[in-house]
Amino acid sequence: MSGGPTLDEFRSVIDAATHRLSASARTAGLTALVPTCPDWTIADLVAHQGMVHRWARAQILGAEAPFASESDVLDRVAPSDLTDWFVEGARELLATLETADPDVDAWVFMDTGRTPLEFWTRRQAHETTIHAVDAVAAEDGSLPTAAAVGIDPALAADGLDELLVRFAPRGRSKLYDGEPLTIGVETTDTDHAWTLSVSAEALSVTDGAPESPTATWRGTAVVLYLGLWNRGDEIEVSGDATTLERWRSRHRVR
Repeated sequence: MSGGPTLDEFRSVIDAATHRLSASARTAGLTALVPTCPDWTIADLVAHQGMVHRWARAQILGAEAPFASESDVLDRVAPSDLTDWFVEGARELLATLETADPDVDAWVFMDTGRTPLEFWTRRQAHETTIHAVDAVAAEDGSLPTAAAVGIDPALAADGLDELLVRFAPRGRSKLYDGEPLTIGVETTDTDHAWTLSVSAEALSVTDGAPESPTATWRGTAVVLYLGLWNRGDEIEVSGDATTLERWRSRHRVR
């Protein structure tokens, strides 16, 4: 998928999602459970995102990440300071993303055809957005609707492309269940479509809708973005509905 948000727009997304996450975290309280991440409390969520912001910044700087895990954060940062610590880390990340050499040679964990600076700016925009949705879910005590989260459709379409084209095909196919499958993923508002071809060996993803799919997953870009990150339940399925059930139970990004 060509185009998508600019680096300036991605940085604005990180900033806005940081404020949304921190506001919902303060309202929900550190002990609130996170419905979209059942093993986590808000404290775990804030520790995770603050750790990841610092880890991403360390890659750009060629430095060692200051925290090794969420438990490391929770051992070293006082609960009363945790949300402020998270916001401070986001500010440091944004400053680094804005001032780094556009051609900085930094490690990335998958090939996206982008420079390292582009990779990390885009990745942290989506990382922070999805975890801000987690904080909203904890504040509300339920899965948020696509209409409630205020995510820009262009950002969501870009996030779908990252998830489907880059993340999903890594490793062995998780959707295979004895027979080859062809799944169409189609946005109803941004004119984007992808074809997921599932075999025993691999999942491959190409642009465009398939001619004779086993199933088609449809929704607005935001509905699909949330649903395929397992943060929403509004995707419309035609054809074999078990395909989406398998995605939800088997696909995890770690």
